[in-house]
Amino acid sequence: MLKRKISEIDLLRGISFLAIVLQHALASFIYLPASSASNALVSAFLLLLIRFAVPMFVFITGLVLFYNHSDGELDYPQMLKRRFSQVFIPYFVWTLFYFVWISLISGAGANSETALLARLARLIVSGEGYYHLWFMVMILQFYLVFPLFRYVVRRGRHWAIAVLGASCLLYFAYLWGYHHLVPGLYERASLPLFKTLLDYRDRIFLSWFFYFILGGFAGLYIDRLRSILRRFQSVNWVVNIAAFAVIFHQMAQTLTTTPEGLYAINYQLTLPLSYLMMVYLISSVLTFYHLSLTWLPRHQWIRRLLRAFGQCSFGCYFAHPFVLHYTDAFTRANFGGLNTIVQIMITFVACAGLTLLLSYGLSRMRTPVGDLFVGRVPGARRKAMPAPTHPPVAPPLDV
Repeated sequence: MLKRKISEIDLLRGISFLAIVLQHALASFIYLPASSASNALVSAFLLLLIRFAVPMFVFITGLVLFYNHSDGELDYPQMLKRRFSQVFIPYFVWTLFYFVWISLISGAGANSETALLARLARLIVSGEGYYHLWFMVMILQFYLVFPLFRYVVRRGRHWAIAVLGASCLLYFAYLWGYHHLVPGLYERASLPLFKTLLDYRDRIFLSWFFYFILGGFAGLYIDRLRSILRRFQSVNWVVNIAAFAVIFHQMAQTLTTTPEGLYAINYQLTLPLSYLMMVYLISSVLTFYHLSLTWLPRHQWIRRLLRAFGQCSFGCYFAHPFVLHYTDAFTRANFGGLNTIVQIMITFVACAGLTLLLSYGLSRMRTPVGDLFVGRVPGARRKAMPAPTHPPVAPPLDV
């Protein structure tokens, strides 16, 4: 049975995608010393503000999966088949694309076909085809373990609340071990496989599982969540602002002057896998969800813009680093004399806009090539060709 569409999902996807683009636009500037203390602090402010993007995407993944598969028996093979065609194939295509593109612009190559294929296989498994593809490796793991999460959570609302609370405590314990146990384990590890798992712990699903569980709870009890957010959002706002203020204060305390008279700040304090960031990110996800229910519906042009980005967010996510590479170079070449923050915003707007056009254009292609790159874009599928006036010689292709 088809369920009604959750209207806020596209808005949340659009917000998260734009946050990702701004984060990556910032990254090309902020890890170099800033020319002024104000630029360093504004960059830190913006980076902290948009760190919710990855947790939000994980939350959305959990919400959609649990919402779509909340009733009846789960046809797991069919679900995996759909996800393979809609998620893994575009991931593979874009990994191959970036592999070829980087080889062309860098002049790097392989000594043999075997070495080439081995390198490509490693990039696919590790998510290192380009700096943003690690996320897809992590999300694919959630598809694989979804039946286990579904079995644990789907036993009634009170049970789900208990699981949500227990998951929060387990996630906090995981983060403690992430910071206090893993470094020592890594030094003592003798098995190469174990060391490899520790090296890639940021893209193991366990590092993000609470946001998936939170999304699962939202998917199972969507109306209940909306009601809770409307009643208690003032409390969440207080938590969110307080956590932001504490983290930003900690970052400001690290502001230092280099021997060259430039300014540096510790942006590592915004990394998501920490205790205080966990509190801030959870409250940020809920805050933006509340805004998608209350504030955004009253501003039609913003809502339409975010929905456009949200519907194309899958393809946009894959394509945006490619576009960013050139928009960043264009901004530096033509606007290099402007303030750094202004350059960042020019790069951000140009990259987001061009990526949307590229993803939408691919989705409208009259061949399967578009689906290989961007999956199936809701509302952007090509229209069926008019029916012929004479009987067709052969059955028409899927259009």
